[in-house]
Amino acid sequence: MVEPRELNSDGDRPLVVVTGAGQGIGAQLARRFAAAGYQPLLVDRDEEKVQAVAATLGCRAAAFDLTDDEAVATFAAGVPSCAVLVNNAALTTYEPLLDTTTAKALAVLGVNLLAPLSMTRALAGALVASGKGSVVNMSSIAAHYHPASTGIYSTSKAAVEALTRALAVELGPLGVRCNAVGPGTIPTEGSADHYGDDDARRRRATVLPLGRLGSMDDIADAVMFLASEQARYITGQVLMVDGGHTVAGGSFFRIARETQ
Repeated sequence: MVEPRELNSDGDRPLVVVTGAGQGIGAQLARRFAAAGYQPLLVDRDEEKVQAVAATLGCRAAAFDLTDDEAVATFAAGVPSCAVLVNNAALTTYEPLLDTTTAKALAVLGVNLLAPLSMTRALAGALVASGKGSVVNMSSIAAHYHPASTGIYSTSKAAVEALTRALAVELGPLGVRCNAVGPGTIPTEGSADHYGDDDARRRRATVLPLGRLGSMDDIADAVMFLASEQARYITGQVLMVDGGHTVAGGSFFRIARETQ
């Protein structure tokens, strides 16, 4: 784990903390924030992966378990000011609730729900100190559709949206905004197998109003908007970035299952 004194040495650029930054959407967010002039501070449980991403960007990284309150507190102690916190880290499971043990449920809820709360609580002072702090949580279309295969994951993401609204109410008087982004069908290196081959992806895309699967940049654009001054009067909102999935109904999941 990076020592706290090492975490915030560049005061000229606003600091953005991104969790789950070792791959996928988190890594892409790190790249986009760096390109926009932010100072990224990357967090992931996998030290090798997160340090590799940080090396390409010339930024700092910390590897620790987000469900460990002591580790979170140690990390936060080295972050006196934070302009943006992106709670992106997630644990995905695919099994019905009736097959989900309490241990598995606690693991998913720990990463997907309690870690965002823990990180936001620990960095609240740093967000206030920045003068205009912004928290962006990562929800999912799974928060609104609940096929049996997504069980506790869907539950956790619905809870993230409730957490976002509650944090917006509590943090608003302190000058900190809190919103969420709900990704739709976004293939990444970690989820590529779930989307099948090119033909399967084309079939899946046809049921979406915009006719295509999403990209990591689609998500990054939304996160950066909510983190920016352009969204200065927006808080407690969930921005679905899903090509129209949530307004088109649940046919996507039915067709998606048929392609597997």
